Amino acid sequence: MRVLNIMSRFNVGGTSQWLFQLSTGLTNDKVDNLLVIGNCPKNEREDQRIVQLNYRRLEGLGPKTNLISSLQSLLQLRTIIKEFNPDIINTHTSKAGVLGRLAGKTVRSNAVVVHTYHGHVLSGYFSKPIETTIKLIEKLLSYMTDYYLVSGEKVLQDIKKVGIIRRTNVMTIWPAVPDYAIQDRKELREKLGISSDDVVVGWLGRKVPIKRIDRILEAAEQLPDIKFLIAGDGESIRDTFPKFFSSDTGKNVIELGFSTPSEVWSISDIAILTSDNEAMPISPIEAALASLPVIAVDSGATSEVMVDGITGILCSKDSTSLTAAIKNLAQDEALRRKMGIAARKLAISRFSPQSSVQRQIGGYQAALKAKHS
Repeated sequence: MRVLNIMSRFNVGGTSQWLFQLSTGLTNDKVDNLLVIGNCPKNEREDQRIVQLNYRRLEGLGPKTNLISSLQSLLQLRTIIKEFNPDIINTHTSKAGVLGRLAGKTVRSNAVVVHTYHGHVLSGYFSKPIETTIKLIEKLLSYMTDYYLVSGEKVLQDIKKVGIIRRTNVMTIWPAVPDYAIQDRKELREKLGISSDDVVVGWLGRKVPIKRIDRILEAAEQLPDIKFLIAGDGESIRDTFPKFFSSDTGKNVIELGFSTPSEVWSISDIAILTSDNEAMPISPIEAALASLPVIAVDSGATSEVMVDGITGILCSKDSTSLTAAIKNLAQDEALRRKMGIAARKLAISRFSPQSSVQRQIGGYQAALKAKHS
C-alpha cells in the first residue's frame, strides 16, 4: 500500500502532531508514504519535525495564498499523484481537502480518495454566509470522496447533520499522542517566580478567539490566590485583553509564548480547556499523560477524551461553572492526584500512537475494500 497525505501546512498544533505520528507509524509499518504540505502563514510557527518525514512542499497549498498559486498547486498535485502512484490519497484540513480531492479525481488514477475530518469549521469560526458556503462546498466534495475518517463521534454527527456524509463510507478515529518525560518541576517554577506551594492551572494552545481565553481570565479575576499559566503561539493576551491587565487584575496570570507540553504540564497542577468548539483536542490528552486532571468546557468532542468526574470535570460555558470547578480541585490535592492517575491510564490505553495508527491503517484497508468490492 502506498499512501499520499496532503495538508495545508505543518504548523505547531494538533493536526501536525497527528500527521507526524501517522507518517512515522506508516513508515515503521513499511508502508510507502509521502506528505505534501504548504507554507505556514507568517504568524504561525512550523513544526520542525517535518524534516524527519518524507515530504514535498507546495507554496500555494498553504492558507492565505492567491488564486493563481492555488491553481498552480492543484496542477502540481496532479503531477505528484501521477509520479507517486498512491493507493490512498488522504487529504487533511480545509484547503488541502479541496485541492487534494480535485487533483485526485481529475487524474487517471486507481487511488482511493479519503478525507480526514480532524475537526470542522462548519460552525463557530466564520459568519453565517461563509459557513453556508463551506457546507455547500463540502457537500459537493463528498461526490469526490470515497471514504471518510472522522475524529470522534461528535464531529461525525455534526457532519452527518448537514448532509455531507450520507453513506456508510466512514470510520471514526482518534489522535495519536506519544508519552513524554516530565521535566524538573521546581526548576521550571523558579524561573517563572512560582512557588512550590502555588496551585497552577495551565492552558496550552493557539491563542485564537474560538479558544476563549477570556473565560480563563474571568476565572483568574475571581481566584487571585491561584496561578494561571497561558502558553502557546499567537498574539499576546496582554494585547488582546488590555483592559484586564490595565487594572490590578492579571497579577496571577503568567503568559508564555511558544512552549512544549512537557514544560507546561510539568509546571501545572490542573489543565484547563475553554474553547467554544473542539474536535478531539490533543492538549488535554497531553496533560493527562502528565497525570493532570482536566477542567474543560463541554463543547465539541471534548467529552470523548476525558471522563467527567473520573479524569476531570466537564463544565458549562459560564464562568461560574469553571470557577467552581477550579476552586474545588485547587482545594483538594488528593482528588487531583486520583483524577490525574485515572487520566493518564485512559490516555495511555486509548491514544497511544500504535493504537491510533493501526486504526487509521484499518480505515485505509476498509476504504480499499469498499472501492474495489
